Amino acid sequence: MQHHNSTESSARAFRAAVEMLATSRGGRPRGRRPAATRLGVTGGDEQHFMVAELEGRTSTGSVPHDLALVRRLASDEAGTFARVVGLAFAVPDEVVARVYTAEAMANPQIGAYVAETTTGLVVAAGAGLLTQGHLGIANVGTLPGHRGQGYGRVLAEAILRRGRAAGAHTAYLQTSDDTVPFFERLGFTPRAGWTMLTAA
Repeated sequence: MQHHNSTESSARAFRAAVEMLATSRGGRPRGRRPAATRLGVTGGDEQHFMVAELEGRTSTGSVPHDLALVRRLASDEAGTFARVVGLAFAVPDEVVARVYTAEAMANPQIGAYVAETTTGLVVAAGAGLLTQGHLGIANVGTLPGHRGQGYGRVLAEAILRRGRAAGAHTAYLQTSDDTVPFFERLGFTPRAGWTMLTAA
């Protein structure tokens, strides 16, 4: 079955996901400010907006030899997610923690995932946000010393599989020039330029 995976429907789902993150963070809403502003992020660098169908997906490679598991974090592990994403993207943990709070991670439509080695070391993290039949992939990053070994790919594939199982038919993401080839190998296609939300 072919689903409508246009840039417009994925962009609407993206806006809904940002709103979902903003309203899931707990605390009192402050007026009617835009969701991105409430999250403490503003417009920044130009990014690529990419879309992929989720039906009929297959794995794109082997599993790293020391990967033990990819798991969804519990809401009380928000600090772990903030630490790993912060290290992967070279941003302060508190920037990530403003968006991915324990309250946000308790929302069943927001999944924060990690890849762990057999020694229990968390080496990659990423999030999946399910809205309107679309799965937003966000903040997929691997610790610098573990890049190029397949952890990020296996993590992203696990998030995509779980999104499909939860009812998503299309996935979308925004990414920079240097990671477009990575996501193309996962079946994503660039659709349009996009302004990346960055920490204010």
